[in-house]
Amino acid sequence: MVTQDKIKRPTIYTESDQILKDLSNELEELKSRMNLIEDEQEENKLLLEQLSFQGELSNDLISYQKEELDVNNDNYNAIANVMHNLKSPVSDVVDNLSEIITEIDDEDTRDTLKECMKTASFVLDSFNSVEEFCLDAGNQEMINQEPVDIREFFREKVSSIKMQDQAEQHLLRLLIDKNVPEKSALYLTTINKALNGLVDEVRNSQTSSNITILISCEKSEDKYGIELSDLKIKIENSQPLKIQWEDTWSSFLKKNDVNLINSGTSVLQVRNAIREIGGKLDVVSSGKNLQGFIIVLPLTF
Repeated sequence: MVTQDKIKRPTIYTESDQILKDLSNELEELKSRMNLIEDEQEENKLLLEQLSFQGELSNDLISYQKEELDVNNDNYNAIANVMHNLKSPVSDVVDNLSEIITEIDDEDTRDTLKECMKTASFVLDSFNSVEEFCLDAGNQEMINQEPVDIREFFREKVSSIKMQDQAEQHLLRLLIDKNVPEKSALYLTTINKALNGLVDEVRNSQTSSNITILISCEKSEDKYGIELSDLKIKIENSQPLKIQWEDTWSSFLKKNDVNLINSGTSVLQVRNAIREIGGKLDVVSSGKNLQGFIIVLPLTF
């Protein structure tokens, strides 16, 4: 029995077939474009999240500053008023003792009264220092950052501090780490105040000093692709100071008041100024003794 092979008929393309093919190609191109648009949308979404995050960081810092300023202003003004009221009776004691001493002939009694007047005068000076500190801290205003060449700024600042004290027994040098950016916005007023005050504290506690100021930059966090950084300013003497560190700042000031400028109100002013811009003040210690200070300031905002 003979079997016939099926004849393969030729395919005939009609105009409708061509249209369908063209539409199919356009659909593929449209899908490709849609994929690109979706990718761009994701990139735009991430960018918006980054911008939003930066805005939140700035707003958080501003809110923190305002809240800190409001609370501090109220507290410090209240303390200043208390100090002012306490000064009056102490001042009267000093004046009365001064008059009494001139009227007493007995030398031993006069010496005793002089010691009392000396103590009362010291107390009065302390009250004055605390009142001035509280008035200064209680009238703080919002501080703005200023764009600056970081290396140039610190070189000029350290040179200025050297000019203020050219005594050979007090040496000062500056080191800047290579990871510090060339330019950034900094709180120049606060940094100036902090460097002056803390270098003075180190010099005040030693007959001679060899201080190194090290500027570095440390990554603190990475979020939404934004690297958050801190500017770190380390002020360290080559030898331990005559100041001993305690567990808390209040204990530290209480223990070292005789070795600190203005019984510790100077370093407390510096610490408050640093806190008001979202930074912090730490210490460098060698055993129980202080060897310097570390200022940490937000660099990203």
